[in-house]
Amino acid sequence: MENLTVSVIIPTHNRSSSLRRALDALHSQTYPIDLMEVTVVADSCIDDTLAMLQDYKAPFKLHAMEVNCRSASIARNTGAASATGQLLLFLDDDIEALPSLVESHARAHQVRPGCAVMGPYPPKLQGGTTLFGVHVRAWWEDKFYQMSQPGHRFTYQDLLSGNLSLDAELFARLDGFDSAFGNCGGEDYEFGVRLLKADVPFVVAAEAVGFHYEHETNNLDRSFRRARQEGRSDVLIGQRHPELRPILPVAVYETADSLVEQIVVAVTFFWPAAVDWLALGLRKFLDLLESLRMRGTWRWLRPKLRGYWYLRGVIDELKSRSALSSFMQGEPTHADLGRHEIEIDLQEGWEAAERIIDEQKPEGIYLRYGELSVGHVTPKFGVEPLRGAHLRSILALDFPEPLARAIAVKGMPKSAAHSEPILVDNTLLQPLLLFTVLDHKKLKTSSYN
Repeated sequence: MENLTVSVIIPTHNRSSSLRRALDALHSQTYPIDLMEVTVVADSCIDDTLAMLQDYKAPFKLHAMEVNCRSASIARNTGAASATGQLLLFLDDDIEALPSLVESHARAHQVRPGCAVMGPYPPKLQGGTTLFGVHVRAWWEDKFYQMSQPGHRFTYQDLLSGNLSLDAELFARLDGFDSAFGNCGGEDYEFGVRLLKADVPFVVAAEAVGFHYEHETNNLDRSFRRARQEGRSDVLIGQRHPELRPILPVAVYETADSLVEQIVVAVTFFWPAAVDWLALGLRKFLDLLESLRMRGTWRWLRPKLRGYWYLRGVIDELKSRSALSSFMQGEPTHADLGRHEIEIDLQEGWEAAERIIDEQKPEGIYLRYGELSVGHVTPKFGVEPLRGAHLRSILALDFPEPLARAIAVKGMPKSAAHSEPILVDNTLLQPLLLFTVLDHKKLKTSSYN
């Protein structure tokens, strides 16, 4: 698959200056310019976007298309339908590609044909730094860091369309993004579900970097509007993929534990306008908290408000409390996965355990260390199939204490003397094993909870 032709598809809406910056960055790509084409899909633009595109001088083939749908999914699908490249590279209009972005995407497909490749796009904050801006930067950096780690088990929520490439034939075979999502967003997550169901592997190309001039990084109001859109889109995802309903945040509002949460949900369904008024007042209070440097209270209140606006999006789609109950009724259980589960003895060695997982392809695993229980990797929806490469990360992140206790009692696994230490990043459990050595006596006398 050498000399892959690449079609870069950029949907845009009334952001001509941001779009120009994105196009300018593509001038300096290290990938052969004759193997690239760029298609800009101008969606319902009333600014000077179309005039700018008409006069724009590009060293690559540049195509401009106009649609009037106010839908990122339709805009992307429209661009993909006219693309001639073997690879489709979807790029948001506020991303400034570093010179290696296109080449890194193409190289990843040469190494692993048939995969979905994502490149990091960390936010480049504009203007003054706010608490929210710091939070957004930290979230995105952590998101890409976790996705880049060896052994990371991808979920449908890891499919990010802002810097995404995949084979054009694969995209067409899966019918592209779901156009029914309209302007509420979430079409990338839904597409991620279908990619995982089709056994398409996810890959992060670490050098396919673009700086994200995210227009929401310092804008709380837009972030709350996006939360409302996410509530709507999660309902749509649950309607298309019922097996995901138990793990969607929507389920939290059906199973609210505290009396206060139950009252808030009931009142919001019954009298949303009044609660909206209260939420808007609390939004202003966030600014006061930040000015008074009351950061702890700010960090407590902001996710509460975000959760409220997410619920409002759910209400936009489901309309009533009874509709929410009906949405969650009859939800699939883990039995629907077939529950192909196996038991693995980790004392036999990491490599042996990884080999068994790859051979038997289980949906769940009961982990033990000798006769000691370590934990249960339950079958899950919306995630890539279990592979041996996931094991060490799962052990380090989900079961560090029971594994440490088992190692303290039973000794090192058979393969430990002949293999590299296990660490969360590139070497998986080394801090855990150090902890085991330092606290060996205490661990042997403690009970396992």
